[in-house]
Amino acid sequence: MSSVSFAPSSTDRQSIKLAPDAQMVCGVDSVLGMKDELMSLARSVGQSGAMDDLDYFMARPQLRKKMPHIVSTLTQNSCTAAPEAAVLIYEHHIGGRGLHIFATDDTTGRRTLVSAPELRAPFALTACRSLIDRGAQIVLISFRHDSDQVDPGLEEILRGGSYSCRWASREREIAGYLPFESTLDETLALLGTRTRNHLRYYRRRAENQLGAHFVADAKISREDFLALNRICAYAATDEVAASRYDLLSRLTSPVLYGMADREGRWLSLVGGRHCGDSMEMYWQMNRDDVPSQSLGTAMRSFLIDHEVKLGTRRMYLEGGTTHSMSHGFVREKVTDMIVMRQSPLTRILPGLVKRFLPPENMLLQVLEDTTLTWRCVGRA
Repeated sequence: MSSVSFAPSSTDRQSIKLAPDAQMVCGVDSVLGMKDELMSLARSVGQSGAMDDLDYFMARPQLRKKMPHIVSTLTQNSCTAAPEAAVLIYEHHIGGRGLHIFATDDTTGRRTLVSAPELRAPFALTACRSLIDRGAQIVLISFRHDSDQVDPGLEEILRGGSYSCRWASREREIAGYLPFESTLDETLALLGTRTRNHLRYYRRRAENQLGAHFVADAKISREDFLALNRICAYAATDEVAASRYDLLSRLTSPVLYGMADREGRWLSLVGGRHCGDSMEMYWQMNRDDVPSQSLGTAMRSFLIDHEVKLGTRRMYLEGGTTHSMSHGFVREKVTDMIVMRQSPLTRILPGLVKRFLPPENMLLQVLEDTTLTWRCVGRA
């Protein structure tokens, strides 16, 4: 096993050559130093917004024990070199030490890998090869991929190292986004009859019984925000709630919507961002001390109405939703690609991973997927 450390020795931007056509930068400051280039690349390949607001996403509490890396390939012109493809990936750390286990963070694949569609699968393998070359033991990249499967012929990209590895990929379908039509009625028509009726009924009920109304630019102090969180259904920890409040201002086009009662008390809050013609909801807080109401459903009815009037075309929900409205979401495909070095260490790593990753973690889910077809590459 290589003893190479992936942790940067300083916060200065680093550029580590991995192969003739690939480079890597690591550390928050180094990744943010590439933000303009990454945003430009994303726009040029039809993935606008994928690399916006990197400082927000990398500052979330769940990523504080991970080291961000950008692996990219470059395209040369007469004057400069610019990224042709790039992936944002994180190394897991414990006690300040890197575990040589890398995974992308966005399970939807929208904010992970940016490139022209035809380059995504080859580049994902190129990035895996680059990291394995430097000592990585496991690499998982979730990304958007249009084909039904990754071409097994691409495994040639993994050949040539002084190691053997095995790789696998799988395709899964997710509820991507709720499309918005030009009117509220047209948008609700995309949903099931029961869901439509609930959105209308619980909004009217909250309006009639509580004097509920929508606030498009909610204002609340940090102290009151934390207090509200504590009396909400599925309350977050104080740490998570504080980060939600503090990080929202880092977004380029933040959203903080509220639903208040006739006395001005907050019943529900929604945080997220606008990105192009889309609205992305990152969290929702609903009071749990108001009987006989479905505040979450009422708030979503208000929100959809407001966004339709703004001309928004899509709504994404971070982490998905168990609400019945998910049946109206457009289905999208995501590819998970995993490469594992063949070594005594990787034989025990899956068991160790179970001890420090929660059940919903995508890396753990892939490692436990018994339907994967693994392919071996390299030295026997």
